[in-house]
Amino acid sequence: MRGLQPTLIRQFFERALPDSINFGLGEPDLPTPQFMRVEAARVTLNEQNGYTSHPGIPALRTKIAEQYPHLNLPMSGVVVTVGSQEAMTAAFLCIVDEGDEVLIPDPSFPAYDACVRIAQGVPVPYRLPADKDFAFDIEEFKAVITPKTKAAVVISPSNPTGKILTPDDLKQIAEVLKDTGIYLISDEIYSDLFFGERPHSTSKYYDKTIVINGLSKSLSMTGWRLGWAASSQADVMQAIQVLHGFMTVCTSAITQKAALLGWTAEAEAAKQNARAIYKKRGAFLVDLLDKELGLRATSPEGAFYTMLDVRSLGDDIEVAEKCLQNRVITVPGVAFGNEAKGFLRLSFCNTEEKMVDGVHRMLDAFRSS
Repeated sequence: MRGLQPTLIRQFFERALPDSINFGLGEPDLPTPQFMRVEAARVTLNEQNGYTSHPGIPALRTKIAEQYPHLNLPMSGVVVTVGSQEAMTAAFLCIVDEGDEVLIPDPSFPAYDACVRIAQGVPVPYRLPADKDFAFDIEEFKAVITPKTKAAVVISPSNPTGKILTPDDLKQIAEVLKDTGIYLISDEIYSDLFFGERPHSTSKYYDKTIVINGLSKSLSMTGWRLGWAASSQADVMQAIQVLHGFMTVCTSAITQKAALLGWTAEAEAAKQNARAIYKKRGAFLVDLLDKELGLRATSPEGAFYTMLDVRSLGDDIEVAEKCLQNRVITVPGVAFGNEAKGFLRLSFCNTEEKMVDGVHRMLDAFRSS
């Protein structure tokens, strides 16, 4: 743990002044759907909610397994975890030995780097080039594979860029990894938030994939703490199940039971509504940044992030500091890797009214500096 610190995302958020506009945290501002809240209240009042089995209640694990029909997963191929963060951490701890290399996207969510280090592995970045709008580049991926590579991470849609891996990207990754024995950890937590074609699961193309997912983003259930790991790799899933049992015993029984509604027609309607809202907000923010600041931002394909190019204004940490002092929370791109230096990650989990206010505050901050 020596040398590990809270992410810049959290550091900027914790120092924010009162009444700040939050473009920083990647947390949905939409409420958890009413039917989920009603069900959780019913379960709380009417049912006994003791420990569940370590890997989760069978009905929920079955619903999750059915989400990956191409894998034909038994129930043992799913472990329900305390959010996708636990699933990811457990996967690293169960796969990575001391000195093993793990390929992680640059830029990417900073927890990947930290969790690899916690597992005593060596994080090795592969570039998603800024000059190509952070698109996946198979040559950059291939270039960093060595005999020490134990696993690789992909995320689609991406945090922080909002980019989606195409079927061709996934086929190329599978071809490169074929017969190498390298595990692929596929973070699909944003897979229900897409603005065009639904993203494909990497597990369709590569057998040795561990899928990480959950309901936090798609149904605004971040604080409910429900995620999962799913894979056809029986030995890895057995290890994750045992580790999960020792670390947390089980995910909240109330959350698990309410989550059974996450695959209903009501849930799909809620997800469609969220997609429509975030798609509209993303386009609105990108246009607003161009008109008001004269700065270019990437066009998101999914999730709820855009990357704002502030290289003309100076160092991204200094630019983010100016925004923070003017009561706007942003995240400097360097928090996500070297490739994102000179950018700010902006989340559009805000109303259009708040985003207008936030961008105007940013303009004031830049003018006064």
